Amino acid sequence: MAKKPTSEMPSTSSSKDVTARAGTTSDKAKHHDGGWRETIESLAMAVILALLFKGYVAEAFVIPTGSMAPTLQGRHKDVSCPECGYQFQTTASDEVDRAGFLTGNHVISGTCPVCRFTHTYDPRTNANEGSFSGDRIIVSKFAYEIAEPKRWDVIVFKFPEDAAQNYIKRLVGLPGEQLLISGGNIFTRPAASASATPTIARKPPHKLTAMLQIVDDSSHIPESLQKIGWPPRWREWSENGTGTDNWSSDDGGRSFTCKPATETSWLRYRHLTPTYADWQSITVSNRLPPDVALRRGQLITDLYAYNTSVYIDAGASGWAPDPGYYRTPLNSHVDYDRVPDRLKSTDGRELLYDPSLVGPGIPCSEEFLGNHWVDDLALECLADIKDSQGSISLDLVRAGVHQRCTINVQDGKATLSRMNAVGKALPFVDSEKKEISNPTAMTAVKGAGIYRLRLTNCDHEVMLFVNGKPVKFDQPTTYESNKVVAPQWTSQDPLDLEPAAVGTSCLTAKVSQLRIFRDKYYIAINYQSNSTADYTTLPPPPPGEPFSLQRIFATPEEWQSSGLFDPANRRLAEFTLEDDEFFPMGDNSPSSSDGRYWHPEDYLTRDLLIGKALVIYWPHSWNRPMFWPNFKRMGPIR
Repeated sequence: MAKKPTSEMPSTSSSKDVTARAGTTSDKAKHHDGGWRETIESLAMAVILALLFKGYVAEAFVIPTGSMAPTLQGRHKDVSCPECGYQFQTTASDEVDRAGFLTGNHVISGTCPVCRFTHTYDPRTNANEGSFSGDRIIVSKFAYEIAEPKRWDVIVFKFPEDAAQNYIKRLVGLPGEQLLISGGNIFTRPAASASATPTIARKPPHKLTAMLQIVDDSSHIPESLQKIGWPPRWREWSENGTGTDNWSSDDGGRSFTCKPATETSWLRYRHLTPTYADWQSITVSNRLPPDVALRRGQLITDLYAYNTSVYIDAGASGWAPDPGYYRTPLNSHVDYDRVPDRLKSTDGRELLYDPSLVGPGIPCSEEFLGNHWVDDLALECLADIKDSQGSISLDLVRAGVHQRCTINVQDGKATLSRMNAVGKALPFVDSEKKEISNPTAMTAVKGAGIYRLRLTNCDHEVMLFVNGKPVKFDQPTTYESNKVVAPQWTSQDPLDLEPAAVGTSCLTAKVSQLRIFRDKYYIAINYQSNSTADYTTLPPPPPGEPFSLQRIFATPEEWQSSGLFDPANRRLAEFTLEDDEFFPMGDNSPSSSDGRYWHPEDYLTRDLLIGKALVIYWPHSWNRPMFWPNFKRMGPIR
């Protein structure tokens, strides 16, 4: 609750004051009445100023739901994975209704986005695994009085279908344009030129950095996977198919050291994550899945760990349910077919919540593990370069095309290139469709030293960051790709199955803190859609097997045969905005009631704008070992 402003009036003393205080009773009464009057006037003025400030300058809001997660979080859990130690958040919005009263639902588990372990929460013994309230933010009500709203701003507005309800989303579509959602990306063109070729809406570097979501982090590898022999996600790869043994790791894959070689030595990432059944086998039976050595990984999907919460209905008895059997509510995200017997009642009709049990908790439905392949990726690493010559390269694959940045450490010159699966060079393309070959830039990566490098390939643009700052190239680093693309794979080059790599040539270096990120994936749906997936139709499963998108993502032979990624099978959503109409969407695309679902007559108009979200001034505080502010999440909203 905001503290009311107070006002203190300065006081002085003089001979007249002393004389007045020594006067008659009536004089004293008059002086006393005047003091109260001044106090009342001061308080009234303070209240008026506070109301004016709230009404016209800025106001504090509390985030109620997770539609903008992880940028902004509503009621949620904030936990550390017990297996890999990665800190992540899952929604707890269904624990309360719109009025803030308990519903009887309790979030009991969530899935780590890095190692995929399903963690059972135990708020009875760990207060920090209880549910936290939403972020508290400051919204500028004056921002759009002096400047026009910009694409990618986070805005607060009155819900067009209920002006008494405030919403917060990201501004994506602007007045007078047609907005198209395709392949997870945003395209625009003038509303008056429906035949014009759409152009992709690109995020500026600071917005892109804030919106990227984690896929993998080599600093968070579960010891249980190492002990049992789970294959590493990063491994050496050579373009000619022969092993070189130039890369080695002495800490279980958290970091890697390379030896100098005349040919580029590649360390490549494959998205080989344990399934729920794998974790069940590893932690309960201490057995490695028998087929794991044959697995090739899978495509990176639009998994939102925030949405993997599993609820149980324990009645409105408090925020920490006791262990025992509980019935599951209709809005539960439980995948009953995957729940093991150890988590079921004897008759199999109720679920067991017991944090003391060994192994993963109750699994969420498979649909919350991601329904779409994400082709916009980013690769980051901390490079400890030992030599003053040679080169280091970062590589990202999208639809079979390598986007590569090579940095000559002798002079710091970075060169970008693109080539397809057979090694043919492909151009970059500027806004006038002029082809560009090999943009270059000078960087701070000169000689031996430690550098944080990041390569992003998002919104059809390649960007390099060195030590957190974007590098400016001498030519545009964009490319043309208005068509919906499909993942590629060959027996010689895994391409999109292993979409990121670090390479060195004539150089000794150690790379650590290897991280893979993905961009937001906007689902192409509208108010008439009856599905939350981008696909027109889903292929039938093999005879005798349940349908599973995750299985298709891990089987490159089915990428074409299933027809899942055919352009004709991918939805396209179009929205036309009139003058003074805006189009907002949530960062949590699968769980956001936003402009995509609104009837065209209910689009957001200028008069419904409240302001621009500026800063998170108070996220939740930590409960133990002591009350402590969550400084990490305080700061500007990007």
